[in-house]
Amino acid sequence: MFEKSSANYVVSFDTFMLQPINDGKKVTTRIIERHRETIIPRKPIHVVRKSCDYYGGSLQGSTNTAKLKLGKHHKTPIIIAHDYGRPYIFLPTLSPQADQNVWISYHAIDYFESDESGTKVHLENGKSVKVDISASTLYRQYTFAGFLEKDFLKRQKQLSRSSLSYLSDD
Repeated sequence: MFEKSSANYVVSFDTFMLQPINDGKKVTTRIIERHRETIIPRKPIHVVRKSCDYYGGSLQGSTNTAKLKLGKHHKTPIIIAHDYGRPYIFLPTLSPQADQNVWISYHAIDYFESDESGTKVHLENGKSVKVDISASTLYRQYTFAGFLEKDFLKRQKQLSRSSLSYLSDD
C-alpha cells in the first residue's frame, strides 16, 4: 500500500497531503499524492521547510508574505511554490510547528464535511482523510487560501503588465 521514499522529498503539484504518523517515539510523514502514497522518515514540517527552500524561498518568507496579505492569523496558509503563474498553497490544520499538524494542498481539496471527530477531507483523487480540525476552522483556512491565491494572481498580472509596458517603451 505505501512506498518507502527518500527523506529528501519535496512537494510537487501532485502532492495532496502531508500527514504525520506517530511511529513509537518518532514522527514520520504519510504523503498522499495524486496516484500514490509514500512514507518518509521526516516530520511534515521538515518536508514543507525543505520544499520552500528547494523552490527558492523559505518557510519564514512564505509565512511572512501570507501574514502580510491575510493579517496575523494563527495557522496561516502558505504558498510553497508556484509554476507558470499558479501558486501551490498548503493549509496547516494546527500550528505549523506542532508534530500532529497535517498540511493539505488547497488545490487538492474536492470538498470536506464535518465528522464526529473533526472533519473528513475529500481529495480530488478520490481519497478521504479524517483530520482533527473543525469544519468551520478548515473552511476559514480554505477561504484564506483563496484570498492568498487571488492576491498572488493579481500581483502576477501586475508584473506582466509592467514588463510589457517596459518593453514597449524601447
